[in-house]
Order: sequence, then structure tokens, then C-alpha cells
Amino acid sequence: MTIYLAICDNNIADRKHLERLLEREKDKRLRENNDVLYIDSFGSEEALLATPVKYDIFFIDITEGEALGMDIAKALRARGITAPLVMCQSTVNYTSYVNAPEDIIYIEKPMNTGQVSHLVDVALEWSKKKTPLIEIRCQKDTHFIRYDELVRAIPLDKFYTRICLSDGSFLEMTESVSSLAKQCESYGCFIRCKRDIVNIYHIRSAIDKGFRLTNGDVVTYRLGQKRAIIRTMADNMRYLRVH
Repeated sequence: MTIYLAICDNNIADRKHLERLLEREKDKRLRENNDVLYIDSFGSEEALLATPVKYDIFFIDITEGEALGMDIAKALRARGITAPLVMCQSTVNYTSYVNAPEDIIYIEKPMNTGQVSHLVDVALEWSKKKTPLIEIRCQKDTHFIRYDELVRAIPLDKFYTRICLSDGSFLEMTESVSSLAKQCESYGCFIRCKRDIVNIYHIRSAIDKGFRLTNGDVVTYRLGQKRAIIRTMADNMRYLRVH
């Protein structure tokens, strides 16, 4: 299993100490259980909050600047991030905060091997329960989206795919639509309309040999795709008349 861990700590020595402990845990888990750990370190709120949705656990201790550790924890919860938050206490006593977000883990610095191993277990258990995210690799950065955010994917050429999102925005993915289709298979709610990928939960109505989507787009399908579309609709109890 693969999990993503984030360290957000402005104390360089503390951050390096935790990185070393996690790297040892990473090597041990890969050797014993074939688990893969990806560890990212941040020294500020801005860097962490750029792409927080992919992480399965956060280790936080920011004691300087406008946003302190607990402020960052609140910002993560406000963004809908439900992954475990570990407040690493040193000079700041996070347990004294009122109106702290729920489900926070408090731990004293410095952490030891046993504590780190237990917290990785916590992250693994949480990761098993969460809905997997779809990875969209673009030219300059990578985005992680929920399946219900993806309305339609349009192949532009062999290596580029336009991703239409539910908020009306677009992403230009630097991979083929076939690569995206493999990620979407496990959700069971995506269909192929000619070369496009379409989320059936974003179909507003059926038209002749096609559909009108929630973003206003109209897509059409080939006759040979009709049976697979009807089966996917039935599996998801979406009983639209497919013309």
C-alpha cells in the first residue's frame, strides 16, 4: 500500500530528526510489508496548503510567522482535509488551545521510533477507508481530485488530455486518456463516449446517441459502446433512457 506523509515544521533540526525516523520506517515497511511511504517536508503554511489533499497524515509544529501550528490545523480542516493531524509539541502547548479541531493527535517532541511506527499505522488505517483520488499530472504541477469532481476528459492528442471539472475549471493533463481510464476503472461510474471519458453522475439528460452533461457539454457515443454504457448505468442505478 502507498501512503503520503507531510511534515510541516519551521525548526530545521526537529524536521530533520523526524525525516530520519520516517525514512527508517519507510525502509522497514518496504522490506517487511511492501508498503511504500512518500515523505514531503515543508517549512511554512503556504507550501503545505498548496496540495494538501493527497496526504494521509500531517506532522505539524509551526511556532513562528502569522500562522502557527494550530492555525494550520484549522485551515486544513476548513478545506475539508480529514486525514490525521499530529500536533508535535515543543515550545507551544497545543493542548491548551480552545476551539481546536476534533480528532487531533498530540505528541511531545522529540518522537521515538515506536511512536513514529504507531502513527504510520494510523495513517495506513485511515488511507484504507478514504476514497482514492485521481492523479492529474500537468506540465508544471500535479493535482489530486475526487472522482465526483471529474465531469469529462477529452483527448487532445496522443499525450495530452483536457480535464473538465465540476467547478467549471480545466486542467491540461500531460498523459493519454487511456492512462486516465485505467485510474477511473475502480470507481465503476465512468463511461466512454467515443474517445471521451464521462462521469455518469454528471449526466443531466439523454439525447439521441448521446448525453447532455451538468456543465452544458454534449457528448455522443458509438453504437458499439451502447451496451457497456447501459450496464454501467444499471450498476449505479442511474436509469436514464439511452437512445
